[in-house]
Amino acid sequence: MNNALWLASSLAGWMVVGLLAPATALAAQDPGRAALESGIQRWMTAVNGRDAATLTTIMTEDVELLDATAARVAGRDAATKALLEVARRGELVATSREISIAGDVAWRVVTFTQTQKDGLVHSRGQAIEIWKRVQGRWRLHRQMTAGLITAADLLSRPSPTEPVLDRPRN
Repeated sequence: MNNALWLASSLAGWMVVGLLAPATALAAQDPGRAALESGIQRWMTAVNGRDAATLTTIMTEDVELLDATAARVAGRDAATKALLEVARRGELVATSREISIAGDVAWRVVTFTQTQKDGLVHSRGQAIEIWKRVQGRWRLHRQMTAGLITAADLLSRPSPTEPVLDRPRN
């Protein structure tokens, strides 16, 4: 009985190793994703910390912030100023829903929530970001949002995870 138990546990152990080895190998093959995620984290920390110096190093020179409720913000200085204004309204929490990398370009689909200093939710929505690898480092190149750059309150719109119940029927 002990030999059968030892054989079964040994076989189970080898199966686990066999299943985890490809996942570990895939993670080791994509250091670009780890570098991109690190850049995204540094960018979010800089926005919430209102760290203008770090923000400028994480964006391309020709960065553009596009918002459905605001004019286009173009260039590092203007983008830094706009992001610092966003951060004054409260903490921004962004959750990646998808990250894809194609060579030196990557995109991230993200949901965001911004809470005021009193803890009330100010706005929520979705965004897509385009990142470029410049001289080996990932930098934010484009960000397209709905209602993040301007102070418009988006709570009248449904959350991205809620079903749309009033969609017109054809």
